[in-house]
Amino acid sequence: MKPRLLFALAAALLAGGCGSDVGIDVASEPKLETDPALLDAALECTPFANTDKPPVLLVHGTFTHGQEQFNWNYKPLLIERGFDVCTVTYPDRGLGDQQVSAEYIVHALRRIHAESGRKVAMIGHSQGALMPRWALKWWPSARAAVEDFVLLAGPNHGTLVAATDNPLGAMVGSTLGLPAAFYQFARGSSFIGALNAGDETPGDVDYTNIYTLFDELVQPVVPEPTAALEFGEDNPKVANILLQDVCPLLIVDHLTIGLTDRATFELALDAITHVGPANVERAGGAALCHALPPLPGIALPPNFLFEMLALLPIEIENGAPGLHLVRAEPPLKPYAQ
Repeated sequence: MKPRLLFALAAALLAGGCGSDVGIDVASEPKLETDPALLDAALECTPFANTDKPPVLLVHGTFTHGQEQFNWNYKPLLIERGFDVCTVTYPDRGLGDQQVSAEYIVHALRRIHAESGRKVAMIGHSQGALMPRWALKWWPSARAAVEDFVLLAGPNHGTLVAATDNPLGAMVGSTLGLPAAFYQFARGSSFIGALNAGDETPGDVDYTNIYTLFDELVQPVVPEPTAALEFGEDNPKVANILLQDVCPLLIVDHLTIGLTDRATFELALDAITHVGPANVERAGGAALCHALPPLPGIALPPNFLFEMLALLPIEIENGAPGLHLVRAEPPLKPYAQ
């Protein structure tokens, strides 16, 4: 059966109250408010042909989008290793309300699971690590569709450098406004509070959190890393990995951890190819300290410019991203209050 027809059949079953093969009544879940056509257009997948591996969903960070971030690194590397790969692009380069962006993740996970018939391995960077947790927390059908979630530099408990947590940012926000997502990155935001209330790692999902001492945006890293989940609780389905604990001299910042760092890629690959979260020794141990970037070149691969030029027509068609300027954090959706 063609993938589109299969998805249509699955969608019809879901609409009737049957959660595909996971037995979840999606009618009891929070209703997705976004136009289904927009949700569909945001997802791009290779054919679902590699039945021996989980399909991988790549989730980009703030200021970029799916194809732009991953078409030249993680996507081709995973395809070479026999994975089916999808990228999702949530709106306006992640400047809007993350509660809305999370609907794109819910839809993507449901659709990939329905079309492939397999659970999904999700890899996200920065906001793409934080915001999908909102989808997993509030939508059981999203949780049921995921096998592994690898989080790269996710500000899971907010960040000390959030724009609203300094006098200048607060002044700009109160006068001109700031993008909605910026308020939600603050450690004391309602979004962060609701996200981490109760179980931080819900569902039958293995969570691998990879972060770096040299992250200029996701702070603090020590003594208790904001990127970690259930830090110090020894949960067997959670791995919190500080790269410098593995490789003390490894210089990786907020951008390169999600773009070019080979050690990070190998740890992510280990997580999605084995039962349980990533295991440092199994992934290579000390050998990870001598790994090369995922693609040739110190920072950007030779085909980077070609990939960016290929995306220009899409950028022109979509126009400039909306800034979503507001003077206060967006209120929590009713289901999260």
